[in-house]
Amino acid sequence: MMPSDLHAVRRLFLVIFPIFLVGAMTGHALAATDEEAQPAIRWNGQAELSWTDFNYREYNDGSLLDQERGGLPGVVFALTAEMGHWALGGRFSWHAGDVLYDGQTNTGIPIATHTEESILDTSVRIDRSFGPVDDPALTLYGGFGYRYWGRDIRPTYTGSGQPVDGLYEIYRWKYFLVGGKTAIYRTGRSRWSLDARVMRPYRPTIEVDQQGRYDTVILDLDERTGWRVALPWEYRLSARTHWVIEPYMEAWDIGLSSSAPLTQNGVQVDNKTLYEPRSTTRNLGIAMGFRRFF
Repeated sequence: MMPSDLHAVRRLFLVIFPIFLVGAMTGHALAATDEEAQPAIRWNGQAELSWTDFNYREYNDGSLLDQERGGLPGVVFALTAEMGHWALGGRFSWHAGDVLYDGQTNTGIPIATHTEESILDTSVRIDRSFGPVDDPALTLYGGFGYRYWGRDIRPTYTGSGQPVDGLYEIYRWKYFLVGGKTAIYRTGRSRWSLDARVMRPYRPTIEVDQQGRYDTVILDLDERTGWRVALPWEYRLSARTHWVIEPYMEAWDIGLSSSAPLTQNGVQVDNKTLYEPRSTTRNLGIAMGFRRFF
């Protein structure tokens, strides 16, 4: 991860604390209006192991240019402060691994190689629940996040033995999210829910490093709305410990980028330009772990 990305993540978490203070004061104010309510903040933390079936495709005028497919292991951590019907939470996830690349060169020659993927996603959100505090019928939420995706396409050879250089790309974007969660089945100690949201990127970019052949280029990407649907199941092992299993599907769409000249030491090479094609990502995954209240 580049230093600029570390600074962006740091800035995101620095925003969490003032929001939390505002939320905490709001929670205390709401509690003060209800004689039976307790002003205490209830915390819970969550740790999960995750696995994602990563499925990425690039298109040009409707035709498939290349695709990447493979499993990415990962981890998910979350921390939430609950204040009556309000909650403030932060979430961090990291997935990384090797996937298969099936595509073509700039001249259309088919190639196959591997790509190393590194995907970081962190977000903060505010929830408002409706119904019993301990078992709400509906929760609505909104927030914002930051996504970093490093894509290292390995060097390879064509079928005739000609070498093909590698390529390193970094996608970055902030995004807004709005969603809701509702229980669809309850029995005994378990609860099965539907969690759906939409996500809107803000000023997404891609940084293209052609590993010395040309200067590094940063392109602006077209903003497209993404979405995520999950079916989390939670089982209460004890009053403070819950077992959580969450299957999900996540989708990101990226529109055609702007174009930029290819340069060497600041000088354009043979009127060549570079752009990023339209792409889609469809990730099907599952996360399993524990939620602990304290």
